[in-house]
Amino acid sequence: MATYARAGLLALALTGQLACTNAAVDKAIGTTTGTSTVLVTRGERGLTVENRAGRPLLNIRLEILGSDNSTVFIYTLPTLDAAATREIPFADFRAEDGTMFEPGSSTVKEVKTTARDTLGNSYAVTMPWEAGQR
Repeated sequence: MATYARAGLLALALTGQLACTNAAVDKAIGTTTGTSTVLVTRGERGLTVENRAGRPLLNIRLEILGSDNSTVFIYTLPTLDAAATREIPFADFRAEDGTMFEPGSSTVKEVKTTARDTLGNSYAVTMPWEAGQR
């Protein structure tokens, strides 16, 4: 009889543990520090995006804006895991008409980045072009 009771407790414990590990709960668990943000830096060959938000980011949209504000070169990164870094080459940025971004041939004002995390929190970062150099 004691064996059946232990087996029942074990089954109950496993059921409770499995119930707490569904996808919705996993997304809700986690802590962040006061430095939660999306960091964008400019390098020699492209932009680097670092996820400091504490959870995965979705639909990260990077926009390189020309100084006249009429030219916008866009790249969209579908996902970026928590604490991950991704470098996006300048050649991957395109204007609406398909024109490829070339750093030497365009006067750039700033880089705007928007994203949301797995809980629906929105992030928006604007970086002046000159300040973005590593």
